Amino acid sequence: MTTTTLSPKALTNLLRREAWTAHGVLSLTLSDGVERHYLLDPRDFAATTAPEVAYDARVHAAYILALQGHRPAWLAHHLDLPLPATDAICAHAEAHGPTGPRNGPVGA
Repeated sequence: MTTTTLSPKALTNLLRREAWTAHGVLSLTLSDGVERHYLLDPRDFAATTAPEVAYDARVHAAYILALQGHRPAWLAHHLDLPLPATDAICAHAEAHGPTGPRNGPVGA
């Protein structure tokens, strides 16, 4: 068996090409106005190995609460997040359902 170490740039390109590889990452712009890739769920190993993925506890909490059915306006108000960010988080949670993100194709 041969193993290959990917550079951060190569890993980023791989994550972009393989949409199923990192379901737990979402590109968001928070209050600082800078768009970043945020980790939604630490269980997504493919995302946690990418150095450019940021973690914000409010984003993670919003994702967990969105999976439980909380709406974007409620999340924005209670977690002090911008409404466009909570809209994107809720859409992502709805797309992946209650099982959350997984490493591998949906249904695997």
